[in-house]
Amino acid sequence: MSLLPILWAMKSAPVVDAEERVILIALAETAWSDGTDAFPSKKTLAAVSVLDPKTVQRRLRTMAARKLIAEGDQAAAAYIPEWFRPTVYDLLIPFSWYPDIEQVNAERKGRGKPPLTPDDRPDMAPAPPKKHREDKGKPRKKKSATPGVGTTSPGGGDYKTPPDTNGETGQEGGTTRPPGGDYKSQRGGLQDPQPSPSNPPRDTPRPSFPAGTSDAEEGGKDGSERSSRNPGVDLLLAIGAKDPKFLLTGKTLTDQGLTVTGMLLEGWTEDQLRYVIAGRPLPEQVKATVGAIVARRLRDAIASPPPSTIPTLPAQATDPFGGQSPEETWTPPQWTGRQELAVHAKCPDCHRPLRNSAEDALCSDCRKDASA
Repeated sequence: MSLLPILWAMKSAPVVDAEERVILIALAETAWSDGTDAFPSKKTLAAVSVLDPKTVQRRLRTMAARKLIAEGDQAAAAYIPEWFRPTVYDLLIPFSWYPDIEQVNAERKGRGKPPLTPDDRPDMAPAPPKKHREDKGKPRKKKSATPGVGTTSPGGGDYKTPPDTNGETGQEGGTTRPPGGDYKSQRGGLQDPQPSPSNPPRDTPRPSFPAGTSDAEEGGKDGSERSSRNPGVDLLLAIGAKDPKFLLTGKTLTDQGLTVTGMLLEGWTEDQLRYVIAGRPLPEQVKATVGAIVARRLRDAIASPPPSTIPTLPAQATDPFGGQSPEETWTPPQWTGRQELAVHAKCPDCHRPLRNSAEDALCSDCRKDASA
């Protein structure tokens, strides 16, 4: 519309804070040079000023009460449907502010409106002082070193008062660096001065380990559970000692040890279980843990009965189908010798083998030649 309302809103309008300033500039952007007929919607003003629509509405009421703006001729927005028609505002720019009031009145005359006068647009009062906090400039109360006096938390004080440690050293669970000396002194690095209950020392025995034992014993390598000894655990440890790839520890060793013990009681032998567990090498790309692989092999073996419990077939003296007995020795049939004679018989003239031993000494070709 015109640049004059924008300049007034930016530099001369008696606003209280930045929120009023940016809302007033958004209104002036759509107004005529005399500040009339500005009707952007509250949603548009909120988007331009980056404020909440309710904040925009509250600021418009405040500026209207201080005579910065006023509701204008609502007929200017009559072309907009009534159900979402915005309110038309006039920016009450003072008469004395305009540098060229004749030009502004000429524009109003062209629009069919009367000229502006000092009575229509009087000067504005300065902006009221911005509200501040009631306790601004007042010193804050210092926290008392006495628990519960002048503070909401016990044991408070100023920054110079050491906190109440309740007998603690203040270094529980942390590390300290020993005081250094000159460049010749030897430094030992970081140290743990006093471990807390959440950070026990390394030499503190765990409840699952008897005194005098270490985490490196059988079945307690992970420090979580020490496996109880049984025949299955002993067999798995022996397999792991021979082939470290199949070494099981912790809870896995305990669980699979119970499974192996049960298989031993059902009739499996130790050699059979060694073959079931470690008879096949591990796959090249192991997608599961060794414990899962061993458990799968044991489950597959349990699905079938143990080999030692399968009954053997008794030896039979005679075969009901006319076959030979398992204890009989095989003897060649009587026609074997005749077949060998027939196969090895040869013609005395051409030395070719004869097909039938019953035929004459000569072959068929030699007989034809002899008869011719």
